[in-house]
Amino acid sequence: MVVIGSVVALAALIALGYRLGTDPRVEHGEVVILVALAPGALLVLSWLVRLVQWWGAARAPARRVMVTAHLAQSPQPGSAGRVTGAAHAVSAAGGIDTSPKGYAVWLTVSGRDGGVLHQRVVWEPWLRELTRPRQAMVRHGSGVSVVDVAGYGRLWPASFTLRRRPYGVRLIPFRKARRLPKENSLSHGRLAYLFLLLVVPCLGGAVAQGVWALLGWWVAYLVASMAAAGAWFGIIPPGVLPEAARRGRAPATS
Repeated sequence: MVVIGSVVALAALIALGYRLGTDPRVEHGEVVILVALAPGALLVLSWLVRLVQWWGAARAPARRVMVTAHLAQSPQPGSAGRVTGAAHAVSAAGGIDTSPKGYAVWLTVSGRDGGVLHQRVVWEPWLRELTRPRQAMVRHGSGVSVVDVAGYGRLWPASFTLRRRPYGVRLIPFRKARRLPKENSLSHGRLAYLFLLLVVPCLGGAVAQGVWALLGWWVAYLVASMAAAGAWFGIIPPGVLPEAARRGRAPATS
């Protein structure tokens, strides 16, 4: 629902944004809007390709496997790649917090033939309950795997299926990751800070030129883009892990 809703919203906002760019009150509107629309258009196109992959994989034959959920964490401060920002969070004490931070969920898929596949998946609320290996049915096609976990539901792929461990991350089983402090690198505060950082430039332009419709469009465009990008990378939303786990204590109940 998040994927479909955000992609449809982005497509509609791109069309609306192009129309706003022709408003004579907006200086260099067409250039500004086209630059702003490029990332969103790329995201929509990428999601359309991935949705075709989902459709192909969902129609493939199923085979029985065991799956284990893992939290992807930065292996060390200063790691290259998409985990760098998570490894350099400033702590409340004003220093650098060097503890690993989780940001996405990977499944290890073990078949009867002894082979192991690695698949990043789009977040589902019940994923936090997978603290031990579970039986599942996997359907592989178009380079990705759709996983149906017995008793829970379907997990959609957020990456290509890998026959090796993903580079640049450390995979911690949920059984252990739930006991690590600050597993989730994302927070409401950081999201709000990023959102305001991106809104302020447009706010200044809207005030100066009196085009408030442009500001409303930009806010909606940012929200849809952040939702679509988060789902694309399988990022864990803030606030989804138990408070006890975030404080580094094991949950009281299984």
